Amino acid sequence: MRKFYFLTGLAIWFMISTSAAQETGNETDEPDYLEMTLEELMNIEVVSASQSKQKATDAPATIHVITEEQIMERGYFNLEELLEDIPEIEIQKKSVAEYSNYISVRGIAGNEKFLILLDGIRINSMAGTPHVVGANYSLANARRVEIILGPASALYGVDAFSGIINIITKTGDEMGYSKLRASYGNFGTTDNALSLGYGNEDFSFNLTGSYYYSDEPFFPDYYEDEYAWYTNQYSENGNMRLAPFLPDVIVPTGTPREYETPTEAYFIDVGINAKNIEVGYTRNLESHNSSMGMRPEYNIYARDAVYEILIEDIYGKHTFTSQSEKWTIQSNLYLGSYELTPDSKFLNTFTSYRNGYKYAFHRAFTIREQASYKFNAQSSIVGGISFQDINALAKSGDLPFRFDKDVPADLQNLYYLGTNTTDMNGNDLTINQDFYYITQRNLGAFAQYQNKFNDALSLTLGMRYDYNTRYGSSFNPRAGLIWSASSDLKIKLLYGEAFLAPSVYKAYQHYGSFITVDADNNSTSNPDETVGLFGPFWHLTNPDLEPEKLRTVETGVSYVKNNISLAFDGYYNDITNLITNSLIFDQSFNGVEVDAVEVPVNKGEAYTYGFTAKVDYFYQTGRVILKNYLSYSYSDGEIEDNPLSYSAQHTVKAGVVAKIGKFSINPRVIYRSESLHGILRDANGDLESNDSFALVNLFSRYTFSDKLSAFVKVRNLFDQRYYNVSFAQDEGFASTPQDPIRVLGGVTVKL
Repeated sequence: MRKFYFLTGLAIWFMISTSAAQETGNETDEPDYLEMTLEELMNIEVVSASQSKQKATDAPATIHVITEEQIMERGYFNLEELLEDIPEIEIQKKSVAEYSNYISVRGIAGNEKFLILLDGIRINSMAGTPHVVGANYSLANARRVEIILGPASALYGVDAFSGIINIITKTGDEMGYSKLRASYGNFGTTDNALSLGYGNEDFSFNLTGSYYYSDEPFFPDYYEDEYAWYTNQYSENGNMRLAPFLPDVIVPTGTPREYETPTEAYFIDVGINAKNIEVGYTRNLESHNSSMGMRPEYNIYARDAVYEILIEDIYGKHTFTSQSEKWTIQSNLYLGSYELTPDSKFLNTFTSYRNGYKYAFHRAFTIREQASYKFNAQSSIVGGISFQDINALAKSGDLPFRFDKDVPADLQNLYYLGTNTTDMNGNDLTINQDFYYITQRNLGAFAQYQNKFNDALSLTLGMRYDYNTRYGSSFNPRAGLIWSASSDLKIKLLYGEAFLAPSVYKAYQHYGSFITVDADNNSTSNPDETVGLFGPFWHLTNPDLEPEKLRTVETGVSYVKNNISLAFDGYYNDITNLITNSLIFDQSFNGVEVDAVEVPVNKGEAYTYGFTAKVDYFYQTGRVILKNYLSYSYSDGEIEDNPLSYSAQHTVKAGVVAKIGKFSINPRVIYRSESLHGILRDANGDLESNDSFALVNLFSRYTFSDKLSAFVKVRNLFDQRYYNVSFAQDEGFASTPQDPIRVLGGVTVKL
């Protein structure tokens, strides 16, 4: 945090000291989004779908483009807020103890199943660890965000499974200004950002920083029934249930801890552009309570129970364009790291309510060479090779004390929780922790050919081959046929394949704890009665996991004319080699009996299918401008012969941006029918679910001048009590309570 405060302070000083010398903007080739018609907006050039510039309506993919203007009008401060309004993306908030929000794309659930890019550089975990997507991905300097739905491994390789998200930022010369946003709201929430840039076409520099903090709501006040155990039991006497498998066993945990569940996040992006060379550094951190969304019978909501991730990337990019502009060669070199920081800790049933610290780390070095050649105005080819080297320490079991990064793990005397004791005969029961160090290398090669036969028909063919030293090879083709029935009507037919690696996280993480038991196998804390150890539950490793495979067929139709846009897309996903957890009873681990063992396995298949119908409409009369958008999505399918989970069958997302002079307001609504839990079942044997709900959010802004504006942001405008489906078993809610009304107000200053 000290580094962040220092950089932010330095940037503010620099902004103030240089603002007098800066102009309000520089000439660029970018369009002025504020002056564009809807037809022009729908035909913005994008780069993510084919690694080359083309109109969004011509791209061989289902793509959503959110411009800088739309980000500003709707009040999207971070990536989570933006994705929530994208059709075919569903976010179960506060539903996972580890990474908080659980995201599904076209019915495919998992935060590790899509890539997050910044100007084409991957800035999420490079080893496929499920990542937090929240305020840690700032949009303060976004020129636009391109969201590709569907498989993209043919271009992007591993983990480009359900889609990619590319945040395109402004360079320093494109900015030519400095901007500061400051805000404050209920629950001690603050959301601030700084962005600045200066320079010219020969050399420019840009810096973006954001910081978010919230104390978060005191949920026992808002959901009395769900938090009755906390109110009537834990806060009174510190008692908890031992485990979901043994719910009648009550254990004392000592003096009750104060309920505190803060969230903190920051994001830093620094970029330097010198003609055809680009160098950058990004860093993001997110910290949230590791008991949030879980049941109070099995989780303690203490301030130091946190799950904190830190991701850093440093990269260099060189682009060569031939004199004829037919050849372009791009060289990329980047180093990325992911860390589950030593401060991360659980206080729950799995740790037997002791401090259960966590640690994980990986570093990835990547080289990527890409070349493209334009045969003529109608046809081109792009291809390349990549090499990646990953070194990782898999996520540890629950540790009795904080991991020391400066000391080898085997020298830290780390043991499994509950084993640092003796039995009634004085025998040492200590079991040392297992640590898994993994090294893997990946070599990939790809090629893509595009040809526009005439004004009406174009074809894209692509393929990629990857070989990984840990889990073998994968071949992924793609094909796209686009027919322009007229200048306004476009039809797309698409096919693609992708693969999801069995990440170090999935294959090697393990967690659980041991308890001491007496001769009757009952829990005891008295050494004079202890005869041995027992494990209520353990999640164990499976190094033999194989990649998941996705095959997708989709179609899209779009009609854009003047100020109305109509779009339809439909898809069918087939997933094989699905990685799921298998529960086995009466097992053992390290020679100790375990009641239930969970192991990840490649088991079964899944398929999802659905469609989205979408309409956008602009209207202007006098000083009033209305920008309306509405989408309806249908999603269905099966996972291992069970109904599709974590994906509502019916979703409506709609909003209107109304501008009247200097004032603008954007009410937005999200309606979702029920979503099913992936594991938990009710008394009738049916999968648990949440209730359908309609959530209304609001953003309004008043612009005093081109340098100063004020805004109010409201989430859950009508303060309703609603629920999302959890990604947890019996230790969590089947449906997790969601935030009450949240209000944030602030100002934006441009210099």
